[in-house]
Amino acid sequence: MKSISFATVVFCALTIAQTRSSEILVIFPTTAQSHYRVVRPLIHSLLDRGHKILAITNFPDAVERANLSHIDISGLKPHSKFKTSNNGIIKSLTRVIRNANTYETILNHPTVAKLLRSRQKFDLVIAEFFTPTPIFAPIATVVDAPIVGFCPMITFPWINEVMGMETTTSYMPSIISNSTDRMSFFQRICNTVRSVIIEIAFNWMNTPVVRQINKNHYGIQTESVIKTMANLSMIMTNNYHSMFLPFPKPPGIVEVGGIHVVDEKPVPQDLNDFINDAEHGVILFSLGSVVSEASLGADKLNNILDAFSKLKQRVIMKFDADKYKIQLPVNVKVVKWFPQRDLLAHPKVLLFISHAGMMSTIETIHCGKPMVAIPIFGDQIFNTNLLVEKQVAVAIEYKHLESDQLFSAINEALTEKYTINMKKLQQLYNDRPHSPLETAVYWTEYVMRNKNESKELLKSQKVHLNFYQSHLIDIFAAFLIPLIMTIYIIQWTTKRLRKH
Repeated sequence: MKSISFATVVFCALTIAQTRSSEILVIFPTTAQSHYRVVRPLIHSLLDRGHKILAITNFPDAVERANLSHIDISGLKPHSKFKTSNNGIIKSLTRVIRNANTYETILNHPTVAKLLRSRQKFDLVIAEFFTPTPIFAPIATVVDAPIVGFCPMITFPWINEVMGMETTTSYMPSIISNSTDRMSFFQRICNTVRSVIIEIAFNWMNTPVVRQINKNHYGIQTESVIKTMANLSMIMTNNYHSMFLPFPKPPGIVEVGGIHVVDEKPVPQDLNDFINDAEHGVILFSLGSVVSEASLGADKLNNILDAFSKLKQRVIMKFDADKYKIQLPVNVKVVKWFPQRDLLAHPKVLLFISHAGMMSTIETIHCGKPMVAIPIFGDQIFNTNLLVEKQVAVAIEYKHLESDQLFSAINEALTEKYTINMKKLQQLYNDRPHSPLETAVYWTEYVMRNKNESKELLKSQKVHLNFYQSHLIDIFAAFLIPLIMTIYIIQWTTKRLRKH
């Protein structure tokens, strides 16, 4: 055993020694810490392999490392929490446009502006692939480096177009869709309409703002939002096909779902004592870090607590109760924060009541625990639909959150069927040739090794075709026009002959 361990250490040391040290710029402007948790393991692994990293982030590492430096942008953009209501398409698109101007303040940050003026060269840029990507992607051109996008979600509306992947709305649900990949006729209509609305609205509403920002800061003219992101060589997504949806895709869309899940640590003593004393097990409750608890109405909170009071299980509830005067049931423990991943791994934790955010969903699958999903906004509804389709979760609409409904959903999700299905999904999630982190490291260094070719290497040629070319409209026209002309000539000749 010792010889194997020594050989492993020697192999890792040789691998690191053979890896050329590169200069990497990481741009993750998100104010959602859960998003940054997705890229942080990749950053640390690249540092371990000897690369040097400069990170533009709201969340600098507390531990200093010789090959890691930060541009701390915390405070430039306030962390906005989402309310439990009024999160429709128009509201979301308006927020995207407003965010472009808000994120522009990062480009005006003195240290960031100095970096852009210096024209410092890097070997790679890693940028969050999210709503502000169009105003940060051109930085890769300034620093003369290929750029990799990192999407903290399963997918995003513009990934396919940027990487030259065909979007087929008959079985590819939009991230704001209410359906899965198995759609009825009506669902396919709704999915197509939603997809078109997002694509047109995002380009039409966002392009003028992005174009002006890019002109002011980079001195470049951008045709559209999509063209602004055309320099992306690859996009990593927080997805894995067996866990969510299997789609045909170009090699430039790399799935690294679960990369943020680290080894579990011991649970804090107070929580551990509460769990160990639970004769019938424990249920976790959390609405994540970006849902405004202040917008949770007193009636909804009372409904939740009333449902919990009827349970024989104990409940650990992540909730800021300071704003509420509430009487807690004896089986409920409220904390402002808990180590979610570590608690989910505890054998006495039976169920997770969650908003179905992506990181929470993956951690739940990783630990093999069924879920009661209460989606609030964004991709949470999309994620919930997929979980319900796989029969590993029971869903409740927030606006219909009643005590009896929640109590029934909890008891249904605790039945053997959901536990068995989640264990099967857990096995499929874990069955992969390489870990998510190993996959991410390999493809990141692949782009750096093939710097000059990587921009075109992993995309399809669809990115160079316009609408009528990619949909073969010109080909159909080439066949159809001669046919129409032939029919017209035959009809004209027949009429002439009849007259004579």
